[in-house]
Amino acid sequence: MSPNPYISLFPLLTLLLLIPNSYSSAEGGHGYLEVRLKSPFVLNVTVTVTPDIFSSPTNKSVYSMPLVPDRTQILTNLPAKFHRPGTVLINTGPFNKFGLDYATFKFDRYNTMKKDTVPIYLVLPFTGLKISFLCDRNWHGPYCDKFCNQDHADIINRRCTHNGTLGCPKDFHGPNCDIPLDQSSDQCQCSNGGYCISEFQNPEDTVDRLICECPVGFEGDHCETKQHDYELNMKKKRYGTPGKQALLEQFERDSAVINELHPQFDPHVHKN
Repeated sequence: MSPNPYISLFPLLTLLLLIPNSYSSAEGGHGYLEVRLKSPFVLNVTVTVTPDIFSSPTNKSVYSMPLVPDRTQILTNLPAKFHRPGTVLINTGPFNKFGLDYATFKFDRYNTMKKDTVPIYLVLPFTGLKISFLCDRNWHGPYCDKFCNQDHADIINRRCTHNGTLGCPKDFHGPNCDIPLDQSSDQCQCSNGGYCISEFQNPEDTVDRLICECPVGFEGDHCETKQHDYELNMKKKRYGTPGKQALLEQFERDSAVINELHPQFDPHVHKN
């Protein structure tokens, strides 16, 4: 009987998909910043990103982001340094109709990690705002420093978990990933939107375990703990056009709105 080449190559494939092709996790996280904005007005917005305000406070990148009414605009693949403090500054430019010379929205963070910043409430001229730190493809974990190649994992009927380890495809578990996993059972007891998944802790393991894959912002064995927030509250300032102070004051009184990009209100976000 000839040997099965799939079985003989399985341990090698398993090891290779957990080894980065050209990166090292010792270099830090592998991810990027994404900014989404929405306004009912035509605006010429600039976004200034300082990835590391301690080591390189003058290393800033400025991006133009023209907005058209009621359409979400996206800036993506902006530089980010994980584990480091940084700043995102959004400047609206002039809006003379309401006596607004310009407005700034500043987001400071002490420890950059994978997360979304989506305030529930905003003030005009924005009706939608979302700032996200995301991992590059095949990088996982809160700091995007755990490597697992999903393309290679698919070959051996596995998936990459949030820990950068191997697991069975979603809703299955067992040594051969052929046992259905019922999310309504008490096998995991995940909370706060966590999802019960299978994980092989080490590449050579043949027996998996069940763990909770937590959404961004939660951690713990059952996603029961809210992650520490290293980000300060959004700072906003509005500056009036000379001679139009009364118009600006009225605008400020009537400008509070719900953030249309918040998951609770965004119709494009899937709700379980």
